[in-house]
Amino acid sequence: MAKLFTAGQVAYYAGWFFKSKLGIKNPLVNTMIINYECNLRCKHCSIAAHKEELPRPHSISYNDALREMKEHYDRGTRILFFEGGEPTLWNDDGKNLRDLIIAGKKMGYFVTGYTTHGLNTFYEDSDVISVSIDGTREVHDSIRGAGVFDKMTENLSKTTHGNIFANMVVMKENLKDVEATVKMVAKNPRIRGIMINFITPPPYELALSPEEKREVIDLVLRLKKEGYPVLNTKKALRGLLEEDWSAKCPYWISAFVMPNLTKFQGCPMANTASCKKCGFNAVREYRLISKGSLETITDMSKRFALSKR
Repeated sequence: MAKLFTAGQVAYYAGWFFKSKLGIKNPLVNTMIINYECNLRCKHCSIAAHKEELPRPHSISYNDALREMKEHYDRGTRILFFEGGEPTLWNDDGKNLRDLIIAGKKMGYFVTGYTTHGLNTFYEDSDVISVSIDGTREVHDSIRGAGVFDKMTENLSKTTHGNIFANMVVMKENLKDVEATVKMVAKNPRIRGIMINFITPPPYELALSPEEKREVIDLVLRLKKEGYPVLNTKKALRGLLEEDWSAKCPYWISAFVMPNLTKFQGCPMANTASCKKCGFNAVREYRLISKGSLETITDMSKRFALSKR
């Protein structure tokens, strides 16, 4: 049964891809920002710096979340990601993130996932979990707060989840810690790999220069060649060297829902100054997928698009 279901997923994705070539460009990913709440105040977090300026409510209700999940599923999305804030802190009327994950699975989403700082429960029901790791202990804590690294690694040691990956945002604060972080992740039996991104400002003072970005990409490409578990594809890594993706970004691949139910067909930062300094690796992978890159389709699908749980 599992093999047949996976075959069905592959067939669906193939149909979505060929429809897109005919001009029928429906979103495949539903990214839901379910709350702005977080118990950390990371140096590079624009939400933490501007939370009071963000439109309310700062948390979506359970019923509204279900309605948006169903609406986007009916439009064709099959990958569901929950973001924040810190999504593991989300709750409404006795419901928590696990309830949303389970509801998404029952609706028929092929893959559910979420991004977390790793200080709370790891929900085993999720197909994939992205844990934010910005460096080795000292560097990570300098960005996120004292004791955060040890609590995160303690929680990781307790989970049996089989598809957790590290998500690193490279900036001035951790520029010299990239190699050590990649090698640290490679030694952790609970983490399957690491995804490298650059900071998308603000804050602009933490953003890297083009020369610093090239230094990082050359390093990461070398580490990937040496067999370290870097999840970015080689083409996407090189794509990170081009900052302004406003003309290249395949906005249509991911829909976004905000806590106040504002919806975006594509990145909420589109057509802003931040868009011209984009550091998100996913944007590069999405474009490569839309162009039919077999390397990207193969590497990304087995990790983020095909449910094995």
